[in-house]
Amino acid sequence: MIMRLISRKCKGLNLTRKKEIDRDRILDAAESVILDSGGRTFTLDAVAERAGISKGGLVYSFATKDGLVRAALEREVSRFQDAVRQRLGDKPVDPFEMVLAHIEEALDEDDATTRKAAFLVTALVHAPDMMEPARRYYRSLLDPLLSKSGDAQNVRHALLAIEGLFLLRGLGFVEFSADEQKSVLLHARDIVIAVLARHRAAVRNDLGPK
Repeated sequence: MIMRLISRKCKGLNLTRKKEIDRDRILDAAESVILDSGGRTFTLDAVAERAGISKGGLVYSFATKDGLVRAALEREVSRFQDAVRQRLGDKPVDPFEMVLAHIEEALDEDDATTRKAAFLVTALVHAPDMMEPARRYYRSLLDPLLSKSGDAQNVRHALLAIEGLFLLRGLGFVEFSADEQKSVLLHARDIVIAVLARHRAAVRNDLGPK
């Protein structure tokens, strides 16, 4: 009796693990199909074929194409956020440091990863309610920089410039080369580094001898 229960538990664990692996494989396949199509069109049939599963198996996990794209977008946003957090460590950071980490992570991404992320974000423009994962992340970056003047405005404008380029590319309005995108990112990074240098100098002066 005990052995039978253990066997059932083991089977349950294996089934759970298999579902997790299948989900990631489906999302990997969806990203691959979206990237190959230039972010314009993709079908559930193409994703199922790329994942090596039946369409019925795909629909069992993701009932709609939008649901599949949203899951891929959530995974991509989480991956990028985790990479940015690793750059920042556990110490408290100000909004300028957060933007700098965002830019530096974007600079380290290869072009295929950047294009894939842009296609995922823009694939759901027709379904605004599904854009919440990306919307939350952008709010966390941009809201602390609301200002009509000064350094916060300069950093906000730099961030808007690079993200505008990112989204224009994803929507297919303008085709940017990887080198051009990198040039804009480097210029934005220089702006944020200069702002941070001024703020750190001001803090040192405030803490110095009176």
